[in-house]
Amino acid sequence: MKKVNVWIEPEMREYIKSKKTDLRIATTCEGPLIFSIKTSPPKETDFCMEVEGKRIYISAVQAPLIKSIDRRMLPRCALERRR
Repeated sequence: MKKVNVWIEPEMREYIKSKKTDLRIATTCEGPLIFSIKTSPPKETDFCMEVEGKRIYISAVQAPLIKSIDRRMLPRCALERRR
């Protein structure tokens, strides 16, 4: 897997830190969203980075486009739980 380094919004660092699994940024019809690897397993073509002791896999499609990891990448269900 190729290494990548992307800026991460502080709130998202806390979100990542609170998760029990590694995460993956996948391509969806809503744009790039971040999921547990249980929901969206990593692929051999993914890029990878370490954040707060977790691995973040980024789809090869999204990696060249992503400038930062921010709350817009949270799936709606995660946003609803936080309210």
